Amino acid sequence: MVTLNKKLLETTAVLYIEGLGLCEHCQMLLSIENMPAESMDAEWRCPECNGTLTSKTFGYDETPQGCKKTQWVGPDKKWTSERPTSPFNLGHLRIETYRVAYFPL
Repeated sequence: MVTLNKKLLETTAVLYIEGLGLCEHCQMLLSIENMPAESMDAEWRCPECNGTLTSKTFGYDETPQGCKKTQWVGPDKKWTSERPTSPFNLGHLRIETYRVAYFPL
């Protein structure tokens, strides 16, 4: 079991839109940034309510082709079906919306 980093969400930080989610049980804002790679196959728990988190927590829906991102956390801290295109603040958090490019090592 992995509990997401609550301290990261309590300090001034820059987070990326793709890694944000809302707990399915208590609606706490969550981020998967800075999670160790070995935690990807673990059972994740909300640090607030201890509820089990799923791909739906981070806006992904199961499709015949696999998981697809269909919802994003918006500036009002609610789900939106349209990906925000401008950076915004959620309290002390700066949410960046540009697409992050990952390159193989």
